[in-house]
Parts: sequence; structure tokens; C-alpha cells
Amino acid sequence: MQLNNKILQDPLKEKTLPEFAIKLGINHYSSTQFSIPDAAWLFKYIYCTQEQRRELFESNSAMEAGKRVGEALQRVYAETIYKINPLTKKISPTQNEKLSMENAVQEQIEIFKDYVPVDEKDSDKKIKYLEEVPEIIKNADAGLKELGVASPVTCERQISIDADSLEENLQIVTSLLPVVGRIDFDFGNQNELGENPTEAFSSSLASAFPHKIIELKTKYSRLGKVKKDGSRSFLVSSPPATPSFNHLVQCAVYAANWNFKIPVYLIYATATGYQIFDSTNCHHLTQKGLIKNLQIMMRTFIRREKILSQYQELTKEEIIENAVDMMDMNADHPYAWNGLTPELLKEAKDLWKVS
Repeated sequence: MQLNNKILQDPLKEKTLPEFAIKLGINHYSSTQFSIPDAAWLFKYIYCTQEQRRELFESNSAMEAGKRVGEALQRVYAETIYKINPLTKKISPTQNEKLSMENAVQEQIEIFKDYVPVDEKDSDKKIKYLEEVPEIIKNADAGLKELGVASPVTCERQISIDADSLEENLQIVTSLLPVVGRIDFDFGNQNELGENPTEAFSSSLASAFPHKIIELKTKYSRLGKVKKDGSRSFLVSSPPATPSFNHLVQCAVYAANWNFKIPVYLIYATATGYQIFDSTNCHHLTQKGLIKNLQIMMRTFIRREKILSQYQELTKEEIIENAVDMMDMNADHPYAWNGLTPELLKEAKDLWKVS
């Protein structure tokens, strides 16, 4: 059911884009774009066509399993889930018809069964992850319950962070283009807290004032060696002792939507258990840490914008050519160039004149 009583501003609605952004066909960033070096970002998000980019980000068994875990829990707990409206092609809030945990797990397992692996290794992973998904859902659910699930629960809320959305007293320097994201879960809102929950919040924030922001990450067993009988061995994953910095930056983007006044919790769930990180056991999730990490991300985007803006009077091809000269390819980076076909990787090396 579409929630027609809610007015949702499109986070990607173009304001006044800088000339380089118009020529390069970009209008926003994401925390995922921050997680790779400048050269890989330039190639994947600027040089490649939209069709090529879709191929780069094709799914795999781990990604599909992660979706199934998240959607199972959404189906159980969410009152509202933000989805793409088939008519407008924009993301809008929709009402969720809740399922029991048993039915939600079965629904997602059936969806996962239809996933077509990309290769033999991915097929082995799919078989293993079909076994792990129910256990990971159970452990992620335990993590959510420990945090105290509070209605109404909203999932996949789409947000956009820019200079206009941040309070001036935070003194955060922002990129010219907004940074967008989608929040896994936020618990409760202003309606439960009365008309004026706190004077610290502006009226623009009060309409969707949650108690908690939750980011859920899942980890799966890693591919091992092929055994003598031809079967595949796996290395069981445990919840991490420390969170990923890229995940912490993602959390900072979500916290920025409410000017860092809402606590953020990062849950890692595996088939063996779960781990929760928050401001009490991770300084990056304190208000000070979140603000610092958002600024680190913003400065990365600002640096890229300064490089591109130097050449915005030129054509798209010339802007890219000049930007390439200012960015080291770092071809041996452990993951930045993952996902490229051999042909595209050769194209990237030719662009940077790397043998």
C-alpha cells in the first residue's frame, strides 16, 4: 500500500549542478564511492557508461544472501519500507504487511533459490549460504532485539546530505554534490515522544525523529580449498572484533541526516553469532567520531571536485583525460579494481598508460 499522506522530497532532485557534474552526468555521491581510491572512482563512476557500471556491480551470492537477511527482518518488523514506485520510478514509503519470522525466512530462502550464480565458485557459495542464511537471520534478529525494537520501524529510508541539511554550528565543509544513502532500520519516531521531544531539534527534523539508527552487516563463510572428494571446504566467519572504517563512514552519513543527535548502532551478524558496536565500545560511533568521519568522507569528494572543476570548460573526454593525469592508478590495490572484465581492466590501464 502506498502511503499517500507522506510527502517525500526526492533526494536526487537536482538543484544547481556545477558545470563539470552536468558534463560528466553525475548528481550525487555515496559512501561506497568514498571507499575506493580516486582513480578507480573516476574510471568506474565517470568513465564507464551506465550499462558498463551495471555490469560492474552485478550481484554475487554474498550480496544476494545479505539482501535476503535484511529483507526477512524488514518483513517481520517494519511498518514502513522505502521502495521504488513502479509508476514514478522514484523511492517512496510503502506500508509493510508484516510476516511471522518463519514465513519471512521461508519467503527469502525461496527468492534466494532463484538466484543464478555468476560462476562455479559463486555456485558453491550459493549452496553454502542457503544453509547459513537462516542462522544469520536468527543472530541478526537477536541483535535487533538486544537493541530493543521500537515501533514504528522504518527500513531503507532514503536520505540526502548536503550543506542545506546540516546545522551550521557543526562546521562541516560539504561537497558540491549531495551524498545519498538508505538506512537499514530506524526505530521509533517523534510521535512516541510527544509534541516537543527536545528543543534541540528543528521542526524539519521532528517529522521523522527516530530513537535509534541501525546498520546491519552480514558476513559469510569464505571459500576454502577443494577437497579430495571434489567438494568445497569453507572457512567459517565470526563477527569482527573491530568494525570496518568504510562501514563507520556509512554510519556517519546516516547520523548526519539528524545532525548527529540520534545514536547509531552497527550490527555484524554471521552464522556463529553477532556483535554490536555503538558509542560505548567504538569511539567512531560517538557524536565526535561520526562528525569526524563524515568530514573525512566529504574532503575526499571535495578533492575530486576540485580536480574536475579545473577542467570544466572542456569536453567530458578532456575533463577525464586531465583528471587521469592527476590521479595515480594504483593498479595493485587489493580491491579497488575488482569486478572489471579483462577488457575493461585493459582499457583502464591504457587510460593511465600502465603496462
